[in-house]
Amino acid sequence: MTEKPLPDVSRLRLLSEVARQGSLAGAARVLGITSSAVSQQISVLEREAGVQLLDRSSRGVGLTGAGEILVEHARAVVRLLEVTRAEMDQLSGELAGRVRIGSIPSLARTVLLPVAEKLEVTVPDVELTVNVVEPVDSIEQLLNGALDIAIVDLYDNVPMAFPDYLVTREVMSEPLVLVTPPDYVVPPRLKLADLKNADWVLTPEAGACGQAVRYACRNEGFEPNIRWSVDDLLLLVESISRGRGISLLPPLSIDSTVAPVGIHAFDKPRIQRRVLTVTRSSDAKRPIVKAVLDEIHNLLGRAAA
Repeated sequence: MTEKPLPDVSRLRLLSEVARQGSLAGAARVLGITSSAVSQQISVLEREAGVQLLDRSSRGVGLTGAGEILVEHARAVVRLLEVTRAEMDQLSGELAGRVRIGSIPSLARTVLLPVAEKLEVTVPDVELTVNVVEPVDSIEQLLNGALDIAIVDLYDNVPMAFPDYLVTREVMSEPLVLVTPPDYVVPPRLKLADLKNADWVLTPEAGACGQAVRYACRNEGFEPNIRWSVDDLLLLVESISRGRGISLLPPLSIDSTVAPVGIHAFDKPRIQRRVLTVTRSSDAKRPIVKAVLDEIHNLLGRAAA
């Protein structure tokens, strides 16, 4: 009797991502490959397992009973391999290889560029790759093994859940500030409610900052009159400078060298942004990951001081 080959680990990881996303297209988008490639690899995995793993229909895909069992074991296998890799790295102490980081835009420019430059000198065998994505996406990529570190931000009234096998560390916090055209007249002891008749330039509601600002305005009894919805921070600052409206933003995300703007504190309500680093618990003590995290923490600590 011919012994069946063991399922390939990369295909197990892929099946786990299909289960998490609920579709082949969703898994393909997260993993950066095509839907057809995902489908082909799942077909290979089904041949290796000798059973059907997915129910395919015009409405999408779902796990069969066998698929659910294999996904449960796949996740355990992937975590075991991650723990094994971390322990081997700790024993070797090697500071070489690639560290993959997902970051919010404002921190990629102000923190990760100088961190990369510093590490090129202090640990030249470490290679950083950076993917600028929203926090929800970077956490997804961290969970499926596509990233080693995520830098995310959390805003008041926009919660985010973290599985208990992720290690989080808050590295700084900052209150949002009012950003206006240079000649905009701001009343003393400014309150958010004073701005109910203003035109606004905001980031999209799908992002955490956009959600937090809209929530705060609604909580003060008004809907912001959004004239521009802008996902590009450089364009956002320039559009404000040229009179398209006002905004609330974290100070670290404002590049006033792009175009002149006014930056003003306001009294009520105080809206906070917290910045966190996140990594899998199995990776937190890997020397190469720890070296990068330490440098990020050091730089963010200096920025917050």
